[in-house]
Amino acid sequence: MPNPRFPWWHQQTGPDAYRIRELLRAIWDLHALYGQSTWLWRGQPNAKHDLTPAVHTRVLAGGLTDERVADCTDDLIEAARAAKLDLHEGACLPDLALLAMLQHHGAATPLLDVSLDPLVGLYMAVVSPNPDDDAKDGVLFAIRRPATTLPAFTSTEFATLYAALPVDAAVMYSAPDVSERLRIQRGHFLLANVHNGFRTSVPLTIENPAGLNALTSAWIYTLMAARGNQGQPAVTTDVGVFRVTAKFKGELRKWLEARSGLTPAFVLPTAWHRPHLDAFCAAHGRTTVWA
Repeated sequence: MPNPRFPWWHQQTGPDAYRIRELLRAIWDLHALYGQSTWLWRGQPNAKHDLTPAVHTRVLAGGLTDERVADCTDDLIEAARAAKLDLHEGACLPDLALLAMLQHHGAATPLLDVSLDPLVGLYMAVVSPNPDDDAKDGVLFAIRRPATTLPAFTSTEFATLYAALPVDAAVMYSAPDVSERLRIQRGHFLLANVHNGFRTSVPLTIENPAGLNALTSAWIYTLMAARGNQGQPAVTTDVGVFRVTAKFKGELRKWLEARSGLTPAFVLPTAWHRPHLDAFCAAHGRTTVWA
């Protein structure tokens, strides 16, 4: 049975140009003007995929547990250090900084990419290395910023950090600029333990309303409907969701590239000075089964 829809906001009626404009307006309103939280942004080009770190997919076949996530991540760190990918301008990267670099080049890690910029998040929802995603709805998540942020060059080993994570909350990690991708995308991540929730495997709550009016009764709908009025409806979960309708992806991509200078080559530059990094990460990606 397919996953139920996210309770996402989108302008359902009107000409296409109007619907696109209203989507952009709604995203910016939540980011800059409305809501009681500071938001982090994450775009995914295929809305069928849950909000879940890549390593969770990699270990899923054998059972998704914190122990397996930690063991798989330790194996990845060990393999990257053996390949000398942990060296940056003569310095040996600590575990989290190394994981951040590997994550941005496609390796399966427990880090979940987020951005402080909603336009970067939206761009990631309209571009994909898989051409099949162009015909599928994308999704843009607004995620409440966690209370705790780990420092860029924290030297604590991953296993120790992971074991000390709060049971029911994520923490944010702001990575150092040890690669062009981290610099351009500003290298922010969420780290959390395994959690069994609605359409997410980390402890971030997503509204799951029931009934005929399930989508329009979600808080993101009531908040957007209240724009311009005094008072604001309560934000009741960690995540608000915007639908990026498939047929609008082309126009949104052109708009973002023309107005913001975003392109796949700019956002995802090739690591020319580290020719083996992308190949290593591809060999340790989401679809690689970990025994």
